Parts: sequence; C-alpha cells; structure tokens
Amino acid sequence: MAQAPEGGPPAVAGVRNDKQDAAGGGVRFPHLVAQERAADVLRRALRSGRLPHAYLFLGPEGAGKEAAAIGLARALLCDKYRDADAGGEAVLPCEECPGCAQSRRLTHPNLRILFPLPKPKEGGGEEIREEYSTAQQKRIDEVLAAKEQDPYTPLSVPGGQEILVEHIRALRREFRLTSFSGEWRVVLISQADRLRLQAANAFLKLLEEPPKGVLFLLTSSRESRLLPTIVSRCQTLRFPALSTERIAEELQARLDADRGTAELAARLARGSWRAATEWVRADPAAEIERAVEVLRILVKGDPGEMDVEVDRLASGPGEAFARLLVVLADWLRDVMRYEADPERYAHLGRSQVLVKFARHCAGRPFEQAIEAVDDARLDLERRVQPALVAHQLFFHLRRLLFAPMPAVG
Repeated sequence: MAQAPEGGPPAVAGVRNDKQDAAGGGVRFPHLVAQERAADVLRRALRSGRLPHAYLFLGPEGAGKEAAAIGLARALLCDKYRDADAGGEAVLPCEECPGCAQSRRLTHPNLRILFPLPKPKEGGGEEIREEYSTAQQKRIDEVLAAKEQDPYTPLSVPGGQEILVEHIRALRREFRLTSFSGEWRVVLISQADRLRLQAANAFLKLLEEPPKGVLFLLTSSRESRLLPTIVSRCQTLRFPALSTERIAEELQARLDADRGTAELAARLARGSWRAATEWVRADPAAEIERAVEVLRILVKGDPGEMDVEVDRLASGPGEAFARLLVVLADWLRDVMRYEADPERYAHLGRSQVLVKFARHCAGRPFEQAIEAVDDARLDLERRVQPALVAHQLFFHLRRLLFAPMPAVG
C-alpha cells in the first residue's frame, strides 16, 4: 500500500487514477468544467497518498477553483476512501455513504469552510462572544445552500470584507483540543487573499506546524495580495481561464443552450464558467440590444434622455447594470478591433450597427472609453451609488466618444 505523508491518514491503493466516472472507477469531479489538468493532478495525489498539508488553488474568478476544492474534500471525506484498500476500485465520492450525504450538504463534521464574513453585531476581543443576528445567519445559510447546489456560486455576504482572525483562532483551538482519529479533516479557505495581516499571521502558525490529518485548501483570484510566507508553504495548482470555444461547447452540452446563445455567452464570460451560465440565463442577445440602445442615447446627447437612463439603471437590479458594463466594454473593444483591422475584427453581433458606430467614432480614444467602463464596474463592486456611477460614466463616454473634436490648426 502506498505511504501517506507523516501524520496523515493511510493512502488508498484501491482508488483508480483514471477518469472512468461512468465505468465505475476513479475520482469524480462532476461539477468541474474544462480543467482536466488540475483534476488529473488531484487524482494522482489521491491515489498515491502524497497529499500536501496545504493546496493553494489560483486562477481567475469562475475558473473552477472551489469546484475542485469541494470535489477533493468530498473524495477524502467519503467513507469508501478510508475503506478502499480493503479491496475493489472505489468511485469517489460514492454518493451512497453517510459521509457523502453530509459532504454533499457541506455539513460534514470534518469539513470547515471559511470565507469573508461581517463581524457579529456585538462582541470582539479574543473570541466572538455573540452569535450572528437572525438576519445575518439567514444570509450566511443561504449562501452556503447556494454553494451546495452549485460550487461555482461565490461565497459572498453583505458586509463580508475579510476572513476574521477570530475564526482562525477558533480553528486553532479546535485542532489543539481534538486528537487525530485516523480520518481526514478538510479546511476550505475561500478568497484567501482576504486574510488581513493579523488573520494571515494566525493562519501561518497553523501552516508552520500543521495538525495531523488536516488538509488546507486555499483559493484565490488575487495572488499578489497573499502573504508570501503563506504561498511558500502551500502546493500551488493553477486554474487558467477557460477558452471561449470550450465554454461554448460546455454550455451546449451541459445546459442545452443553442449554439448562437452559447457563443455569445461564452464571449461575454471572459473565461469564467460561472459568468457564462449567468449570461445564458440573462439572454445575451437582449443584453447586446440594450447596450446598443444606451450608445444611441449617448450619440444623441439629449440630457433628458440620459437622465431617464441614469434613473433606470440606478433603480434596477445591480446585476443588470453590471451586465450592461460588460457588454459595453466588449462592444467598444470590437469597435477598436474593427478600426485596426476591418477584415478580421471579432463581433458580438449587429455587425452593420457596429461598423456604422465605428465609422461615426473614427479616431476616438476607445482605450480610454473602455477604461472608463471598467472603472464604473469596479465602482459598483465597491458599492458606490449606482446613480453616481451611471452619471459619471455617461459624462465620460459622451466626452470621449461623441463630443465635438477640437479643430486642428
């Protein structure tokens, strides 16, 4: 039987190292989309028993880091992983044992999930002395329930700015007070870059002297914000952005999207599977029409119409405004491509309208306009008032793209 690292549960010889999910062998990552290399690395580690004490999954948002982390955790927590060396070729997770039932609901007693949360209304100091309010706890439970249904769902709650040092300290106390029982314990730290200095230093002590039988799974989309000493103590596994072509194929295969919708959604998703599924549900063709209408309003420059549009964006769902900004940025990039090479430009549809727009705005600073749109998107993420964001964006786009150009000479 293969040897596990010192202090870890035994390796499992009966776990296959292939991808015969349907045939009845191997470790399954059914929710992980188009990340075969990462899945193979994790399968080999599970079969050999040479798991590190900590993995760091890096990659853009929506690339599948947490889908892989949850899949790996569920394989380790499956009862058949522990028993597989008794004979047979285990399929992990088996989806039949009590351990799988618990890990599927993300309630397994050996699974801990940490992510940015607000502090409770009262309390502080060394421990969190007060419970979350009913409203706070309800929102946290809703987020975890959504994660159970779709591992690509972000772990995000209002007011959750950082991973609290109190939760790291509670984790350390738990490991000090409980002895190694021969079973794996898994800690998933989502958005590890949100460990502020105090919390990061507290967590570093866990990594420097890792508890027996504990696997830490860290995920991050912002490597530069991670404490270098934490990065150096983890085995890094990268999850690249998905290609547009692969996303379109998977949307058609998994969600039964028609080809045209799948291709538009894939293009707008910018390499993110989560974003692609959201675009399919949002009707990307309608979103493009909406963006074109906004540009028409800006071309006309009627202050009354622009004010009405600002009010509409400010009073509508924030997700709709965010989608509009993505389409506007991609549209402007296509206009810029057309201006650089009319024969080969990529387009989001409505090609005649795009060409007419490109000719109308010839010579304009499209890069600055795209930057203005991206700044607006970041402002929304920072919870700046939508009306202010829309007003500033319209002002900048009108000035950059449509205002009379100064005379030369």
